[in-house]
Amino acid sequence: MQVVVDGIIYQLQASGGVSRIFTEILPRMCDQDDSLRIALLTEGKLKQSLPNSHPNILHQTIPQIERYLRPRRMWRYVAPKVGGIVRKLCIGRGRGKIWHSTYYTIPENWSGSSVATVVDMTYERFTNLFSKPRDESFRARKRRCVLEADAVICISEATCRDVQRFYGLDSSSIYVVPLACSDVFRQLGQSGEGLKRPIREPFLLYVGNRKNYKNVNTLFQAYSAWPGRKEISLVIVGEIWSDDEECQLAELGIQAYVHLFTDVSDDELCRLYNQAVAFVYPSFYEGFGIPLLEAMACGCPIISSRIPSTIEVAEDCPIYFDPDEPDELRNAFDVVLSEGRNSERVRTGFKRVNQYSWDKTAVQTLEVYRAIS
Repeated sequence: MQVVVDGIIYQLQASGGVSRIFTEILPRMCDQDDSLRIALLTEGKLKQSLPNSHPNILHQTIPQIERYLRPRRMWRYVAPKVGGIVRKLCIGRGRGKIWHSTYYTIPENWSGSSVATVVDMTYERFTNLFSKPRDESFRARKRRCVLEADAVICISEATCRDVQRFYGLDSSSIYVVPLACSDVFRQLGQSGEGLKRPIREPFLLYVGNRKNYKNVNTLFQAYSAWPGRKEISLVIVGEIWSDDEECQLAELGIQAYVHLFTDVSDDELCRLYNQAVAFVYPSFYEGFGIPLLEAMACGCPIISSRIPSTIEVAEDCPIYFDPDEPDELRNAFDVVLSEGRNSERVRTGFKRVNQYSWDKTAVQTLEVYRAIS
């Protein structure tokens, strides 16, 4: 079985859930099926490392021929066409092969089968937040990629329902393949041991980007109104502050209690989960929720917005709140303090997280390939 994987996601993001999926499952699928041969295509500069080397995975770089056409002003009208021809030659027609893009790309003149993985429907659900011409272009490309695929992989039942709602796809071509978290995330014997970054304990923890649909504003509002903030700080793991965020923290009077960590490794994040009073997941929408599994694996209590994907992944393990109600989130801070890290929710979380593994994700993805071969 021959699969061509477009590794465009490794060129688009330095880290993230999408790239993690393919980094985890590609070598595992090759281990589980020795007949599988994967050609991993990339073009241009990579922003992160590719999956671990495996004899059944061939990394193929598509040359950026446009770089060599000089002077540019002479070639500017024909360079895109020449580049397209080179790409077609490198990719081939695909007869007897499967195309699986990491981020909604479609090869021209492809005669083989194709698989599309849908991680979420954020751009479709929040058109008010993603309203620029490039967002419209992305939505159109994604729609075409999904509708033309022979098989569509959704990472949760919640995402599956959204795909059917927005695209009207027949369920017979959709496969739900849940994700997992790395084995790095586990409960540590001494939670603070080896933590390189100085942090005042105790603290609440938020992990991830802070786009509007992530609902971090509600977290800041609830935290600013919570009397416990003077004893319990808030740790944010993610990108650097925007000017608007710095202004918001100052206006709320909480800048002294909120600590930002950037460029955090998985090992360090594991220790933060092990130290935290609770992990807070306030999002309006998620496709799955790998951080939920990471927190459960580390024995960290969870406070989460009540949304379909979180209920599906974590069931009764989190303390839930309405994402539109800062007061409910503020009350949840008090509940998690009273329950502590040895609560029934946390013990249930340990059992729950064991139902997910990257090996299972790899096996189920292989089954999709075989179904359309």
